[in-house]
Amino acid sequence: TVFKELGAEVIVMSDKPNGLNINENCGALHPVNLAAEVKRLRADVGFAFDGDADRLVVVDEKGEVANGDSLLGVLALYLKEQGKLQSSVVATIMSNGALKEFLNKHGIELDTCNVGDKYVLEKLKANGGNFGGEQSGHIIFSDYAKTGDGLIAALQFSALMLS
Repeated sequence: TVFKELGAEVIVMSDKPNGLNINENCGALHPVNLAAEVKRLRADVGFAFDGDADRLVVVDEKGEVANGDSLLGVLALYLKEQGKLQSSVVATIMSNGALKEFLNKHGIELDTCNVGDKYVLEKLKANGGNFGGEQSGHIIFSDYAKTGDGLIAALQFSALMLS
């Protein structure tokens, strides 16, 4: 994996697809098993993806599943601190008020749109932005991809952790 190439110790779970078991008790839809393993192994972090890897769920070192809005918030702040956040952040109407409050506290505006990463991308284009996503873990870094990409999001989160 790309994480191994970057020097990380990687433990992979649920990587034996048979054509019928995609997302079965694993991945972004079922992160509880990953959370238990992260805790048991005392890992630094766990990443779960869905079947087409366009969604990311993060599990912290305590085995807690991170809320999707929290993930958007910390990644937006990281991008701002790196001078890479081009405009407001875009999230869907499903995001909670705490995300807006957090971002505003750090001088970042939040724009909302209908649910669906296509609407997030449309709003990003309209605003000249480059970062947004959904509470579900579809996160768009439009400098790299025009749709949610779990691997890009995981790499960006890893960069945040290492900074």
